[in-house]
Amino acid sequence: MTFFEKLRANQWYPLILSLFSGFCFWAAWPNMPLTFLIFLIFVPIFVLREETVGKKINRAGLKFFGWTYLTCFIWNASTTWWVWNATPEGAMGMLVANSFLMTLPILAWSFVRKRMPEFWSFVALMLFWLAFENIHLNWGLSWPWLNLGNAFAKRYQWVQWYEITGAAGGTIWVLIMNMLIYRILFYGGALYKGQFRYISLSYALIFGLSLPIGISYFIYNNFEEQGEEVEFIAMQPNIDPYSEKFQNSENFIPFAQQLQRFIQLSEEKITDSTRFLLWPESALDKVFSEKQFSTYAEGRTIYKFKEKYPQLNLLTGLTSYQQYGQMEEKPTETARFQPNMGYYDVYNAGLFLNENMERQFYHKSKLVPGVETTPYPWLFDFLTQTVFNLGGTTGNFGKQQERSVFFNSDSIGIAPSICYESIYGDFMAQYIRNGAHFIAIITNDGWWRNTPGHIQHLQYASLRAIENRRSIARSANTGISAFVNQRGDILQPTDYWVQDVIRGSLKANTAFTFYTQNGDYLGRTAQWMALFFFLAAFVRGKTKGLIEEE
Repeated sequence: MTFFEKLRANQWYPLILSLFSGFCFWAAWPNMPLTFLIFLIFVPIFVLREETVGKKINRAGLKFFGWTYLTCFIWNASTTWWVWNATPEGAMGMLVANSFLMTLPILAWSFVRKRMPEFWSFVALMLFWLAFENIHLNWGLSWPWLNLGNAFAKRYQWVQWYEITGAAGGTIWVLIMNMLIYRILFYGGALYKGQFRYISLSYALIFGLSLPIGISYFIYNNFEEQGEEVEFIAMQPNIDPYSEKFQNSENFIPFAQQLQRFIQLSEEKITDSTRFLLWPESALDKVFSEKQFSTYAEGRTIYKFKEKYPQLNLLTGLTSYQQYGQMEEKPTETARFQPNMGYYDVYNAGLFLNENMERQFYHKSKLVPGVETTPYPWLFDFLTQTVFNLGGTTGNFGKQQERSVFFNSDSIGIAPSICYESIYGDFMAQYIRNGAHFIAIITNDGWWRNTPGHIQHLQYASLRAIENRRSIARSANTGISAFVNQRGDILQPTDYWVQDVIRGSLKANTAFTFYTQNGDYLGRTAQWMALFFFLAAFVRGKTKGLIEEE
């Protein structure tokens, strides 16, 4: 009796498979070291499907859903458990909901597998998963942290070809390798009968693993950064968001003192060559009127600081508002109302002050569901009564539609990305299409404490650098500040929970990658093709009966 036959004979076989799949997800995800296990994550799920639905056992569909859900829950809990540090209620809601959503493309694949040959059902699975990830990037309950292509954030040298495919290319790679390994382990390598009878998949597996990595290392080792050098400074003030940062904190540091810390740290590194200075997300948390910013004491202090360095461009996070006054109808969906103010919008914003003291604002547009926005308020309005503090300030924030790029007097543009906006590939590519030469990430990762969360967030920046071949400057209130070059290398990372400031020269690339030009074209295409496959399977099942081919 072979090992797999003995395993199948064990009464705990389904549980072992489900747990093993969840373990592989955990061990392969950044910042864990066993990235290669990502190519095994779906193999137990494929086997579970054949052992339940494939054998038509009692309540097969329900059992398959249960084991699949357990795997997805382990995946979510083991890789994003750190959300619990901010809010237990929000963490549980996210874990339960996201685990369920992840089962949907797998259940859709099982539906197609009943009605179509296995090869085409695997094609359908790729399309279903790509479609799911693309939807998860764009709808109101967006949480793409665990999109499969992100698994290579730590091993970014393996995926330099993301400049063509984006992270969706990594998703396709993961799924194909899982399918090949499944067929080799359990069916001896025969994919299907046909013109190429009994194709051996062992060579395909070796080829499929080595070629993308080999090509990637070739690109990595031969890539030369492009553009003129520009000096950046990124500041990490290390102000505890729980006990020091905000006005109702136990050990609140007055805003004037916080601002002095920013200035003092910045002046440690500013030179005559410094062109851009980054302060982190919500660095200035006092709610400022955008029209009257220069009249505040903090505004006057910043203007006085800037006068000393006329060559300097400052990007800082702040909380701001725009007032619309008394109106008969709400000017925006997110507008709030107070009798003494009328309608107004509050923003998690970025303020840019250029060399000429001209100020521009960017309003964070990828808002955290439940924290900064209530998705689909007709369905989830109850969330406004619950404090979901995943990172940032709670409430319904305003946002903007366009991706604003801030330019200095030399027409060098930076993309002002706030917090987890940087995990959205196509979203960031829009900045580049609008003329950004650099990506600037301002964030506050201290909500998650010393957990994998802030490390994963930093490593995901490497993927954005590769996709667009843009250097990145990253300023974190607490977490890790760093620079990332066009190859994805993380440079000068600060220590966690340490007050620091870093200075570096980054190159201002102007060229567009294929991915920059086309964005998430793989995901968009997959959405339409997935619908076609699902409908084709439905029709085939109705007209020709169910097909279960081994």
